[in-house]
Amino acid sequence: MRFPFTFLGIMALAIGLWVVVYLSTHPELDAGSRGMAIGTVIGAWAFGGYVIIRRLRRGPQH
Repeated sequence: MRFPFTFLGIMALAIGLWVVVYLSTHPELDAGSRGMAIGTVIGAWAFGGYVIIRRLRRGPQH
């Protein structure tokens, strides 16, 4: 049963995109908040990319 893991990967990519949009519309954020947001984007996209690439390479049963 791979659907929940794939869904989490897609949601991670979407959340990363949402944070990028948020950062682009709020340029007045302080350096600490901006750094945490960029770290969130990197982590979310790394996890989401891993899940989606693994799913595409191995198929739905792995």
